Amino acid sequence: MHHVHGSGTLNINNAKIEKNFTKKLIEKVTTSQLQLLKKAIKLLKPGHEMVYSTCSILSCENEEILEKALKGTNTKILPIKFEAIEELPLLPTKIEGTLCVKPTQKYEGFFIAKIYKEI
Repeated sequence: MHHVHGSGTLNINNAKIEKNFTKKLIEKVTTSQLQLLKKAIKLLKPGHEMVYSTCSILSCENEEILEKALKGTNTKILPIKFEAIEELPLLPTKIEGTLCVKPTQKYEGFFIAKIYKEI
């Protein structure tokens, strides 16, 4: 059984990364993510919210999937608001209101977006 890690959880010092983390794998994962997110948006009731989150820091698994899935729907991104005990190490994102946490010694990397379906 193959265990797949998201790009935000990879150990950079691990020599197996290049062998297992290929363009083909990313294409397969993003295709699945897009299908799942489109289905979830379809099932989301108007006036309700959902969260899309990945353990990835790659734009192709995050913002690009969001943009494709939200296109032509009556949805919008709601800004993520939280009370942080400490400052999170954030990476820039291409969609306002979304967050991408940079992998550090203390944090695994991840992406999060809140989607609202309008009434």
